[in-house]
Amino acid sequence: MDKLFTPVLVRQLPLAILSGLLVAAAGFVSEGVHLPFLINILFSMGLGWLQPRTGWVLALVQVGAVLAGDFLIEASDVLPPEHPDVARFAAYLAAVPTLTGSFLGAFMKRATQR
Repeated sequence: MDKLFTPVLVRQLPLAILSGLLVAAAGFVSEGVHLPFLINILFSMGLGWLQPRTGWVLALVQVGAVLAGDFLIEASDVLPPEHPDVARFAAYLAAVPTLTGSFLGAFMKRATQR
């Protein structure tokens, strides 16, 4: 367990939280699910690139931030959604592209290092 939470990983946790909140906000301003999913894939690939071995931890933090951001934005009415069903769909299915993107980013990083 000590090798899992390295200082580098702990320093990158705010980046995962910020990217998750941006993905949640993208769901509220988009007209379709394509933009939030594209942003989600790109951010999660970056997280996988940063942590090729333990990128799944950052991906899970990002999924939690997307769900929490969706609930916080919806409850506060700061950003009224263009299409509420799109925002909710993008938030609830955020785990699939996040974990996939993190795996792809880690795979690409390990493939380029060899």
